[in-house]
Amino acid sequence: MRSIQRSLSLGLAVCLLLAGLLALQGGLWLFESGLRRYQQDNLQQESESLLAALQREGDHLVLDEQHVHPAYHRPFSGRYYRIDLPAGSLRSRSLWDAELPLPEVPGLAPGIHHGVAGQHWLLLRADYRRGGHALQITVAQDYSPVLH
Repeated sequence: MRSIQRSLSLGLAVCLLLAGLLALQGGLWLFESGLRRYQQDNLQQESESLLAALQREGDHLVLDEQHVHPAYHRPFSGRYYRIDLPAGSLRSRSLWDAELPLPEVPGLAPGIHHGVAGQHWLLLRADYRRGGHALQITVAQDYSPVLH
């Protein structure tokens, strides 16, 4: 009788342990998913604020630096942008000499991209039309603190 009880208790303990691990993993996945959606919204707002900072000078667009967040001026600050215009591209000073990977399609780029100084970036690409010009704004944010 004791061996049947012991077998049932061991089986129940294993089932409860597996169910707990699955619940924990599911909770972590939901947390990560929600955090990425939140970061995606932040990156979208950043791209829109950069779009608003673009001013027309003659027949081309220039970026009004007074309306750009100060983090884009500090090297390796964790916030980066690249604006591709018909006449060329504008980059944040925070990139220093690094290149910002350009996603192939608009929206949040899948996965995490390796950045400068050991950072891991979330990238978002947004396509706009401003003053009759098609332009592409790519913004990145360091995701390393969340990963740690």
